[in-house]
Amino acid sequence: MIHLVMYDISDDKTRRRIADRLADLGLIRTQFSVFVGTIEPNRVDELALFAEESLEEQDRLYILPMTRENLANSRQVGRGIDEQLVANETLTQVI
Repeated sequence: MIHLVMYDISDDKTRRRIADRLADLGLIRTQFSVFVGTIEPNRVDELALFAEESLEEQDRLYILPMTRENLANSRQVGRGIDEQLVANETLTQVI
């Protein structure tokens, strides 16, 4: 399932660890503190546990599930998101 993950983390080291974990899960960074992509349900639970263990009381992290339809119907201003890549539907990507 597609998830939108966003956070507000004050400590640089913790923020970097969370961002690295999200990238390791295959999520795509769309803004400095926003990632989107497909995550398996058991990996969502692992991510939530990792965040709970890592974050301080004042920090926040949101993991929001989205359907493919939600993503397709979203309003994007500026450089948009590659919906096929986010939905894990791209078989080959040339960088």
